[in-house]
Amino acid sequence: MTTASDTVFSLWCRLTGTDPMEFGEDEREAFLARPQVSQLAQTPYAVLLDAGITAARRGSLPLERWLGAVRTVRAVSA
Repeated sequence: MTTASDTVFSLWCRLTGTDPMEFGEDEREAFLARPQVSQLAQTPYAVLLDAGITAARRGSLPLERWLGAVRTVRAVSA
């Protein structure tokens, strides 16, 4: 069963071109434990994707920048 946090991880990997299999279990758990992941996981997928595309640059997508982009997309959508 895929959780919302797993969706954030998978989408982050796709947007950054990172192979999720490169993450060991400890690294994956550490990624999922970051507070930004739980905040991003509460975001509707369409907003998450749009904000992720907006925030990703050259294979980099800091979670803080992604979360900021989510807030911007939500503000524009409201």
